[in-house]
Amino acid sequence: LVKAMQEAAGVVLSDRRVLLTGAVQSLFEGAMYIFVLQWPPAFKMLVEKGGSVPFGTIFACLMTACMLGSSIFGLLLKAGIALESFVAGMVAVSAASLAGAAWALKSRPKGALHIAAVCFFLFEACVGLYFPSVGTLRSKYVPNSHKSAIMNLFRVPLNVIVITTFLQIDRLGVVGALACASCVLSIAFASALSLRRKEEKDQGTKQ
Repeated sequence: LVKAMQEAAGVVLSDRRVLLTGAVQSLFEGAMYIFVLQWPPAFKMLVEKGGSVPFGTIFACLMTACMLGSSIFGLLLKAGIALESFVAGMVAVSAASLAGAAWALKSRPKGALHIAAVCFFLFEACVGLYFPSVGTLRSKYVPNSHKSAIMNLFRVPLNVIVITTFLQIDRLGVVGALACASCVLSIAFASALSLRRKEEKDQGTKQ
């Protein structure tokens, strides 16, 4: 096991594309798990005292948004858009949507509930697009010979992000947790942009 993990680490460090793919995956999924645990209390914060939150209806809407996001994946590929390009765009939209939700929760502008709901649904659509996208990225860049071990390595920073955030949840609160998730996604966006540039450079060299 130790030897397999050492070999996997060597592969990750020797190929920048594998490293960047892992960064996008770990950071996005870390933010996603933070969101999963924070959207219910976020809605409770925005609903007037005494009002009930229709969690079942909201969850159904989130799953519908996720399904719509998944269906967009095939359309983007058919349109000829490079995988790395729309992954970067998807991560950017994800970061902006959670930042928007955190702002609505903190500032409480008029229509804050609707703003946060739209941001959450938009993020969930990005989650739907994320899964087929990252699966395709892994099949493109992560070698099958070490895929299992490399995937385990990718889970280490993911778990660190989630555990660290929730150890500090009393200090952060819902707004702080969503803001942290948005910051994490901003780093994932930088990684996705670097991956796109790396791929474009490699394609240019081949031509």
